[in-house]
Amino acid sequence: MLLLGCRSNPTFDTFTTLLPWGKQYAQVQPGIEYLWVSLDGRASVMALGERKLQPGKGHADVHEYWYTGQGEMLYLLNGRIQQAHGFISEWRAQTSSAPAWEDVRQSSREWPWQRQLDIMPGYRYGVVESVVLNRMQAPKRLPEGVTSQAQWVVETVNSKGHDGLEWWYLQKFALLNDRVVYSEQCLDKTLCLKMRPLGVMVTAP
Repeated sequence: MLLLGCRSNPTFDTFTTLLPWGKQYAQVQPGIEYLWVSLDGRASVMALGERKLQPGKGHADVHEYWYTGQGEMLYLLNGRIQQAHGFISEWRAQTSSAPAWEDVRQSSREWPWQRQLDIMPGYRYGVVESVVLNRMQAPKRLPEGVTSQAQWVVETVNSKGHDGLEWWYLQKFALLNDRVVYSEQCLDKTLCLKMRPLGVMVTAP
């Protein structure tokens, strides 16, 4: 998994970034909450550094900061990637108007929304992406750890690459109790991540 960056958080320096695909994770620490991350079939985990709950419009927004021992960071807002630092493609800042998962669960309509990103490298500031959200049927083969009770949504994203050319991609989310339990999200054409919260590691594998 190509995760590039400097060590900026010594708390996780003992945590190994590159881990084998499958159920065996090297050097994970009991008592730490982890996020499973996969890129092109290669799996790794990130450790939770901070979680904050803030009142939103009729709901509580969940802000999570996940780290590797090499300094990469994913900031997730309600399970969506809000910022990404230390990766080969970075989202330095984002403003967005994504619908709340509670509203999505109670509605069957198509839901368009937009986000504006500051992306590196290339100093691509103010990149506007148009997103259309729809409910979808669960895949026939569920990802590991996702139950049949989960509700699924898919988003069609209209963006522009670093070459200025338009490109489209899909984002998928599995929701359980209005929380994201699995997702597929892209930072760039060549950097699409699959993610699943693992919870707190009780004992080392």
